[in-house]
Amino acid sequence: MPAHLRITLLVDHQSTHSDLETEHGLSFLLEVNNQVLLFDAGASEAAFHNAERLGTPWRRISRIILSHGHRDHTGGLGAFLRALPEAHVYLHPRAMTPKFSVQPGKPPRTLSMPQEIHALLQARMDQLHWSTAPMRLGKGIGLTGPIPRRHPEEAVSGPFFLDSEGHTPDPLEDDQALWVATNQGLVVILGCAHSGLANTLSHIQSLTKTKSILVVVGGFHLSSASDARIQATLAALRKTDVQRVVPVHCTGHAGTSAFQEAYGDLGQALQVGEWLEFNAVH
Repeated sequence: MPAHLRITLLVDHQSTHSDLETEHGLSFLLEVNNQVLLFDAGASEAAFHNAERLGTPWRRISRIILSHGHRDHTGGLGAFLRALPEAHVYLHPRAMTPKFSVQPGKPPRTLSMPQEIHALLQARMDQLHWSTAPMRLGKGIGLTGPIPRRHPEEAVSGPFFLDSEGHTPDPLEDDQALWVATNQGLVVILGCAHSGLANTLSHIQSLTKTKSILVVVGGFHLSSASDARIQATLAALRKTDVQRVVPVHCTGHAGTSAFQEAYGDLGQALQVGEWLEFNAVH
């Protein structure tokens, strides 16, 4: 049987299936050859319930990857951790630190992973892997670890702070991406791309010594971006010769529309319950 990669969107904000839950959160289930991985867990237990309803092989999840520590990516982790006592978790240490949104004229809002999740992770420290550097999760599968910020135009945007008073900006050092090598090029899976898309893709190309990127799927953090920033992101994609873009989550309506206009059928968004499938590297 040929090696394969299947990426199922477990939760996001829209779905064509009325029996599936939606929310402002993100979670993917990846089947890579003989491995089953969870990439992010959404904001609530919606991802877990959808994984069951879709008939996915979620019980075989052996590794859980957290793209960063915001609660819309970590809040649903509890159901998976309780059901999968043997699963190992990959995250940057900064993912477990306090995180806040502080905007003028508004009360501070916590973005940290819920305390319950924090406690569950601390209870299985021997199964936590700190991704402070790039690491491989198998043949043709890798995590970026922290992403160098070489493109200054992609500085962290948003009202993100490490304290509720808004004194210390959160550089989101915990942001990371996953890549999988296929016979047609790299497949890159993002959470929110807080490090910037150009920074992320150039880092992965450097790590893998591979220029060809078949598809980038995930949130591009453009929901509040100016048209100039959206166009700069499109220019970065063209420069790195990305063949297909699948925008979800925090990409926003304007960003998603721009990708669809630029890429046509190869720039369509994914909805909860849908999947992508490729031939992975043996």
